Amino acid sequence: MMTELQRIVDVVHLTSGYGETRILDDVSMFAREHEITIILGSSGCGKTTLMKHLIRLYHPWSGSIRLFGQEITAMDEPEFNALLLKVGVLFQNGALLNSITVAENIAIPLEQHTKLPLDLIRRLVHTKLRLVELSHAIDKLPSELSGGMRKRASLARAIALDPPLLFCDEPSSGLDPITSESMDRLLLRMRDDLGISIVIVSHELASIHRIADSIVFLADGKCLFCGPFHEAKSAGIEQIDRFFKVGSFG
Repeated sequence: MMTELQRIVDVVHLTSGYGETRILDDVSMFAREHEITIILGSSGCGKTTLMKHLIRLYHPWSGSIRLFGQEITAMDEPEFNALLLKVGVLFQNGALLNSITVAENIAIPLEQHTKLPLDLIRRLVHTKLRLVELSHAIDKLPSELSGGMRKRASLARAIALDPPLLFCDEPSSGLDPITSESMDRLLLRMRDDLGISIVIVSHELASIHRIADSIVFLADGKCLFCGPFHEAKSAGIEQIDRFFKVGSFG
C-alpha cells in the first residue's frame, strides 16, 4: 500500500488546454521517490503538456499539482522559485548556451543560486562532468559536441544543485541506439547512486524497457494507467497493449 509520503509528484484531477481546446482531461498521476517514472503515449496525447505543468510553465484550468507535498498551483513566484531549486530539468534540445563553454554552462545555476567561491564552483563542475563521463569536454563549446555529448552536458547542468527530483523531456530523442543506451545507464546511476527521483517523457520503447520503474500512460488527454511498469503490460488495457505491440508512435 503506497502512502502519500512516498509521492514526490502528485497530480489530482488536472484539466487544462490552450484557448478553448482541452488537452488534459481530469488527469491524476503520481511519481514516487527514488524511482524512474515515464510518461508515455501516442503523439498528441498530452505528454509534454503534462510535463510543462509539473514545472509550472503552464497553469491548469483546474486540479491539483503537488511537488514534495506542496501545492504549486497556489504558490506565488518567490515561493515557487525557491521550490524549483530542488528540481532539475533536462530539456529535449539541451538548452545549452552556445557562446560559452560546457564548464561555464554547468556553472550557471551554481553562480546564480549559491554564494560558493569560484574555486569550489569549478571543483563542483568537474565533479558533475565526471558523473556524466564528460570530463574531457570541459572547455569545449556546445557546437563542438556530438548530440549525445550535448545531452550529457545538459544533464550535468540539470543536477548541478543536487536536486532530489529530475524532469527529462525525451532524453534519448535523436540519439543512435548505442548512445541512447549510454544515456539510460546514466539515468539509472542517478537513481541508484544519488537517490534522485526521475520523471521522463519518452516514446522510446527500448529505453522504457531498460529504465522504467513506473509508467503514466496517456491517451487523448486522459490517464489510462499509473503504476508499476510490469503491471501496465498485464493490465489488459487495449491502448497500452497496442503501444508496446506495434512500437513507438513518436
